[in-house]
Amino acid sequence: MAQEILILGLNPAWQRLFFLDKFTPGEVHRISKVEEYASGKGINCGRVLQLLGGSALLMHFLGDQNGSHIFDELSACGVQQAPVWIKEPTRICTTIVSAGESTELIEPSPVLTESENDDFLQNLNDYWDSTQRVALCGTFPKGFDVNKINSLDFTGKKIFVDAVEDIDAWLAKGVELLKINMQEYCKLCERMGIPLVMSSPQFWKMSATAVLERLPIKNLVVTDEESPVRAFRLLEGKFQGVQIQPPTVQVKNSVGAGDSFFAGWLYADTQGMSFEDSLVLATAVAAARCETDRPWNLKLERVSELQASLAEAVEKLE
Repeated sequence: MAQEILILGLNPAWQRLFFLDKFTPGEVHRISKVEEYASGKGINCGRVLQLLGGSALLMHFLGDQNGSHIFDELSACGVQQAPVWIKEPTRICTTIVSAGESTELIEPSPVLTESENDDFLQNLNDYWDSTQRVALCGTFPKGFDVNKINSLDFTGKKIFVDAVEDIDAWLAKGVELLKINMQEYCKLCERMGIPLVMSSPQFWKMSATAVLERLPIKNLVVTDEESPVRAFRLLEGKFQGVQIQPPTVQVKNSVGAGDSFFAGWLYADTQGMSFEDSLVLATAVAAARCETDRPWNLKLERVSELQASLAEAVEKLE
């Protein structure tokens, strides 16, 4: 049986979430509530996708006690995993949430050995041929041999990318979706030598067209916090751009909003949804996620409400 989506979330974290009424750097704080759970871009994406009704296999590097905690928690909630066990411990991410804003403290990622890279490739080969959709989420751990995945055959695959570092070879092979934030988009344009003339009213059309003409990306999406989400593609060689303003919601924790957006677009693809409808659903999923405490949680009825309200909010970019 073919696996619907293979998620490569190679740099997971054990999350510690501190809730404060007010956070002031340099002061002593008494924390009102602490939560701990499995997190990281791949985990967040996989769990939101599962809530939406999607089916995925999550491949990630796990190490020591933190890695065991992650494996056990995801197994208990029914997430399918293909872990690669490593010697160094999985990193801890500490997030301070105060008044709807989040401050993240992220430990360095583990450093992989040559044998651990070999184990990863062997695991990946076990699933690669039977998978149509592959989603790459986030950064690679230190010491990761990116050439091992760059050498894979992408024929017949839909590749979805939520990353910007060390992905040039993947982008050059052709991807279904590249989802990045504004800061990452600027990095990509600078790396490609594309001028960033943001004062121009044609900035988005000029820069996105240049990216799409140079790289075989079918759909390019750029998120920018509370600013409009923008999506671009070349349809029969002609530029098509749309944007949608995220709805105003009561934010409890914004961490993982981008991961949820990515999961929403992945699910939309499995349902055969259009370009515009995929943008609407993904935006609704991301907004609903922000209304809950944990970065992989949401209420499906709220997604439906937001999706309906956003259906007529898509604007064309000329």
